[in-house]
Amino acid sequence: MASVIIPVLLCFLLGPGAGQLYNKEYKKGAFLMAASLLILILAGVWYYKTLQPYIPNDLTTVDPAAMQQLLQNATGQITASEMHMLIAFEAALTALWLYGCIDAYLVAKHRGRE
Repeated sequence: MASVIIPVLLCFLLGPGAGQLYNKEYKKGAFLMAASLLILILAGVWYYKTLQPYIPNDLTTVDPAAMQQLLQNATGQITASEMHMLIAFEAALTALWLYGCIDAYLVAKHRGRE
C-alpha cells in the first residue's frame, strides 16, 4: 500500500510529474513538469504584459509608497477585468495536477499487482 501512496503524495506535494518520476515513467514525468512550467511562464508573461499600462515609464520619479498603492490598484483592475484568463491558467494547472495524481496512483496500483 505504501508503494501506491508515495507517488501520489509526491505528485500532490511537489506537482505534476513527480509521481511519474517515482514510478519510473521518465518521459511522462518530464512532459508533465515541462507543461506545468510552461503554463506558469505563460501566466507570468501574460500578467507582466497586462500590468505594463499601469506602470509609469520612469520609475525613479515615483514614490515607493505610491508605487505600492499603484500596483495594488492595477492588480485589482486586472483581476476584475481579466478574470477569465486567470481562471484559464488556474484550470490548466489544476487539470495537470489532478491528472498527475490520478495517473501516479493508477500506475502504482497496476505495478503493485504485477
